[in-house]
Amino acid sequence: MKHLFKIALLSALPIMASAHTASPFLLPELFDSKAAQNITFQSAITVEKFFIPSNNFKTSYVVTAPDGQQTQINAAASLKRFNIGEFDLNADGTYRIRTQDAQGNIGKYALVDGRWLRVRPVRAPMPNNEQKPAATETKAPVEQKSVQIPRVISADKVPENAQILEVKNNIIAESYVTKGKPSPIPTVINKGFEVKLLTHPNELFSGEALKGQILFNGKAVANQEIDIFKGASSYETNAQREQPHVKTNAKGEFEIKFEKAGIYLITTAYPEADEDNRKKPQSEIYTYGLTVEVTE
Repeated sequence: MKHLFKIALLSALPIMASAHTASPFLLPELFDSKAAQNITFQSAITVEKFFIPSNNFKTSYVVTAPDGQQTQINAAASLKRFNIGEFDLNADGTYRIRTQDAQGNIGKYALVDGRWLRVRPVRAPMPNNEQKPAATETKAPVEQKSVQIPRVISADKVPENAQILEVKNNIIAESYVTKGKPSPIPTVINKGFEVKLLTHPNELFSGEALKGQILFNGKAVANQEIDIFKGASSYETNAQREQPHVKTNAKGEFEIKFEKAGIYLITTAYPEADEDNRKKPQSEIYTYGLTVEVTE
């Protein structure tokens, strides 16, 4: 089934508010073919995680052919919100397409009152004609809520003597395409952040599961949270898009069961942020996105 028309449609959809963090994705026009000679794909950052591009990131790509040969390619077109690329299917088997040396914006953190807060740019002041008038009516007292732990701070509020840390964000987005009969997928190299798939990504069916393992420098990453989102149109609610998240076990293994057919984004960030921000952030983080298709 071709998805090129979906790429154009999704790109035109309005961006919707979401509480989720930004995630990279790489979306081929199709995942399984018997006769296609080349494949077109799209890559971008999505805040909603439903394959709606929010902004682009600079990257080249590495295509690993069924015989293990790797070819580096550049985007055929680089737009403000997404890249478009293509590669040839010269032989039958499974191809992996993966971003290469991609980096997001460098994050900046400040140590304030014992907590590492993410520093955000100073927001432009609201024009006078858009300022809201002060409320005059008396409102009933509201129930006092628990105090929220601060997570961000505006750049103009950072104390002069605060310790500052810059964090490099490595972006990894990948997907798999099979021409004809599936072939073994590339193995891990035990370097950096990797997702080792134990189930073939082009042989996923509704009611079955994708199994894998998360590694960092070849060592299992335990208790790592993984988010799963189903591609959907703007007419479907967020509840229909967001799937239950899973966590890796002590061996770094995970299992994701798909109840319905569709295109899914599997995403995670390593290392995970400390809940109360007291732990010093790592100097490098990895943001990962895997796109798969589940059929009936």
